[in-house]
Amino acid sequence: MNSSAVKICLPDSTFQKTSLDNGVRILTESLSYLKSVCLCIWVRTGSRVEENDENGICHFLEHMMFKGTVSRDALQISKEIECVGGSLNAFTGKEATSYFCRVLSDDLSLGSDVLTDMYLNSNFPELEMKREKQVICQEIHQIEDSPEDYVNELFQMRFWQGDPFGRPILGTIKDVLNFDREKLIKFKEDHYSPLETMVCAVGNFRHEDIVDLVKEMGLLKNGSSRMQQRKPKNAPGALIQEKDLEQVHLCIGVEGPSFKDHDRNTAYIFNTLFGGGMSSRLFQEVREKRGLAYSIYSFYSPYSDTGMIGIGASTEPNRFEELLDVMGQETFRVADTITDDELRNAKNQLRGTIIMSNESAESRIGRIIKAETAYNRYISVDEIIDEIEKITLEEIRNFASTLFNPGVFTAVALGQIPSSMDILSYFNRL
Repeated sequence: MNSSAVKICLPDSTFQKTSLDNGVRILTESLSYLKSVCLCIWVRTGSRVEENDENGICHFLEHMMFKGTVSRDALQISKEIECVGGSLNAFTGKEATSYFCRVLSDDLSLGSDVLTDMYLNSNFPELEMKREKQVICQEIHQIEDSPEDYVNELFQMRFWQGDPFGRPILGTIKDVLNFDREKLIKFKEDHYSPLETMVCAVGNFRHEDIVDLVKEMGLLKNGSSRMQQRKPKNAPGALIQEKDLEQVHLCIGVEGPSFKDHDRNTAYIFNTLFGGGMSSRLFQEVREKRGLAYSIYSFYSPYSDTGMIGIGASTEPNRFEELLDVMGQETFRVADTITDDELRNAKNQLRGTIIMSNESAESRIGRIIKAETAYNRYISVDEIIDEIEKITLEEIRNFASTLFNPGVFTAVALGQIPSSMDILSYFNRL
């Protein structure tokens, strides 16, 4: 099997990349001081590629990959990894699905065998499908019973209303119950292409061993890229869903940069100083000075071709309008009042977060895959920090002033408030 290779030696690690001739990319970062390996199979297929009658099939497929292969049943899959002290997990997002395990370095061959067997040879037993549908229905109900989770899901649906990007990753109960084995197999064949697949490992191993294991386990089937997407269209507006809760839960936000955009690091800094911690503006003004809410924060969620920046909060119904007023005022004035001290503190906070996250093998894998997806190259922590340090006060202020404007906000409120309330009026006065 032919391949091409890249090797980058760093002070504490060695990054290497091998591209097999069928399109599979193998990315590794060797860390000699660890005694374990985190191994991930990543495929660029998420909920945004689903058709109208497929909502939730990516997530359902992820669950079913643990339910048996030609050579292992569901219990064997989990038991083989756990009996050596390892862990096995997966997650589905809007743009990708990841399967990963962590084992001791001595058990790398076993971990790779189990993970690739799942990825290539899952056989989706009918009885397991029937049971797992009920499990996912319970997972959907669990989100609906958690106001903080549910308001976030409603917000995403309203933010990208009418676009596949806004559909819930778990899907609807109706669609999940209608999935059959043939539909699942066809979806996997259509979307789990070698050209959309990356194998990434971080830990104590030799790169050549990972490459040999991938070749040996059969990630060699030819295939073409079927990933097609258009940029999702944001739909500003408001939704109030009345529900018998002790608090009103709110999400409000605007479109932000993608993780490929030049402004992405500016967005990270802005989010940090605006609502990214206990010293942030929103936390200090809303919780510390006024006691308006226990939970108040901002968030930045970047994707490959879009993103969102927003605020999440909850308070009791009789203080909800006051909360909206204070949040609106803070949003209104932030662009003109950001200081040098706030910028420096936000940079230091981000720097610490990035460096400490780099002590996690899972976080390193996430960074490596995101850099490969966006830029087709390795990006070190030092490079990220250097880019953050270059951002000026003027750039942050300009970013904030162009971010918040009347008519661009989407808002969702969940709780005991009248559906006629104009929650956007507190932000459209900007």
